[in-house]
Amino acid sequence: MDVVKTAARLIKAQSPSGGEAAAARALMEEAESIGFAPQLDEAGNVEFVTGEGEYEVLLTGHMDVVPAGEEADWAHPPYGGEVVDGELWGRGAVDMKGALAAMLAAMQSLAARPAAGRVRFLAVVQEEVGGLGSRFAAGRLQADAAILGEPSSLRLMRGHRGRVEIWADYEGKLAHAARPDLGLNPLPELGRFLAALQSFETAEHPDLGAASCTPTYVSSSPHSTNVVPGLAQVCIDYRFVPGEDPDAIVERLRLIAGDASVYIPESERQSGEVKMRYPMVFPPYLVEENHPLLQAALQALGQTEAGLWWFTTDAPYLASSGAVVLGLGPGDPQLAHTTRERVATSELAAAARAYERVVRKLLETLHGA
Repeated sequence: MDVVKTAARLIKAQSPSGGEAAAARALMEEAESIGFAPQLDEAGNVEFVTGEGEYEVLLTGHMDVVPAGEEADWAHPPYGGEVVDGELWGRGAVDMKGALAAMLAAMQSLAARPAAGRVRFLAVVQEEVGGLGSRFAAGRLQADAAILGEPSSLRLMRGHRGRVEIWADYEGKLAHAARPDLGLNPLPELGRFLAALQSFETAEHPDLGAASCTPTYVSSSPHSTNVVPGLAQVCIDYRFVPGEDPDAIVERLRLIAGDASVYIPESERQSGEVKMRYPMVFPPYLVEENHPLLQAALQALGQTEAGLWWFTTDAPYLASSGAVVLGLGPGDPQLAHTTRERVATSELAAAARAYERVVRKLLETLHGA
C-alpha cells in the first residue's frame, strides 16, 4: 500500500470527535484492500488481527481530530491532504492519521511475513474528548504490549503527566452596572483567586518533572457589559504527576478560593451503542526506564533513551488492560492542533518500518521472558 496516499485519504475523511464514521469507513476500505477483514465494535472502533500465538502486540491510535480553525489561516487546505515539498499537510497529518496509515502498512508487512505472535490493529474514537474508545476497548483487550502512535518525531516515548480539569464558581447578585451597590459582583473575588494561584505550590516528580497549575478560561453570566454578573467561573488546567491525588488538589485549591464552589466536572459521551460518564481526570502514565520491553523497543529502533510526552494520551486506559504501552509516532508534536500541521512523507514511510521492527522485537522478547 502507499502510506502517503492512505494518510491523505484519512485526512480528507473529516472526523471530529463523535463524528469519526467517515474516517472509520476509509480505514476499513484501506484494510480490506490489503487483505484484512476489519470490524467495528460497539463504540465504533476499527479493529483486526494478523498472526497467531501466545503473545499479542497492539498497534493503536485515534481517528478523531480537533477542529481545523479558520481555513484562511492554513497555507494549504486543512482537509485537502496535499503533498507540498515532501510534506503532507492537513488536520490529522501529525495527530494522528499519519500514524494510523503507517500502522496499516506495518500490518501488511507483518501479514506477509508473520511475526512470532498476534498483532492487533485498533483505531479508536473520541481520544480528544476523554478517551471513550480506548476506555471501552480496554475492557476486552488482552495485549501484552501496545504501541501508541501519538506524535513523537519517531522517538520512543514512555509516559506523560496527567491532567485534571478543575472549575471554581463564584456566585454574585445581578444588578445594573450603574448601581453596583444593589448587587454583589463576584469578579473581584475571582481575581484574588487568580492572583493566589501565582504562588500555588505544585509537586515534583523525578522523571516527569513539575506539576503545573494553569488558569485557562474565565467567564461571567449573563454576558452583558452593563450588568453586575450573577456568576463568574474560572477553569484550571492542572497537570499532575504520580503520587498526587486529584481530590487532594481540589481541597488545596478550596483553601485559597474563598467562597467559591471548587469541583471536578463530569463529562457524558456516547459513540455507537456505548455511553460513558466520567470525571475530567486523565491519569499520568510512566514505564520504568529498565523495563525489558522498553529496552527491547529502544534496541529495535537504535535509540538509547526514551522520551516523555508533554501532553496526555490514551496510554493509561490501554494500560488498564495489562498491556505495557510504549509511544512512537511520526510528526513533530508541536505542530499538532495548529494551522501548520504537516508531516514529512519520508517520515511516514520510516514509521511503517519502525512499527514493524518494534513489533517483531517485542514479540521475540515476550517469548524469551
